[in-house]
Amino acid sequence: MTSEQHQYQHIDPSMLLDAACNDIEAFLDLSATFLDIVPPMFMRLQTAIACGNMQAITLESHSLKSTFALVGAKQTATLLSRIEAMSHSATIDDIKPMMTELTTLCAASQAEVRDSIVHFKAKNDRASSNPSD
Repeated sequence: MTSEQHQYQHIDPSMLLDAACNDIEAFLDLSATFLDIVPPMFMRLQTAIACGNMQAITLESHSLKSTFALVGAKQTATLLSRIEAMSHSATIDDIKPMMTELTTLCAASQAEVRDSIVHFKAKNDRASSNPSD
């Protein structure tokens, strides 16, 4: 499989690459930042849901939605958008069951971001060692 054929199911690295103005080093830095900030953000959302704090659910789901959207994790961002919307009108018992799917999607998205770092770093290293290609 060539780098152009590399497949992702849960993210679209081109979205973050576009945001980084096609600068692979910036893309790699932003991807690493994503992996650093998502776990504590997700933990804050889990805590908010466990405590039934709807205001915190709104804030944390909104922040996470934007963060996942940046890496092109559309399915994860869509679910977070639903949770955010529900935090305004639904009960906590309506939101809690969504956490299983969200946990799975978040983990899959993070795994693919890690994979994209490896993929794009290798691609960048090859380009650096063969500047005429």
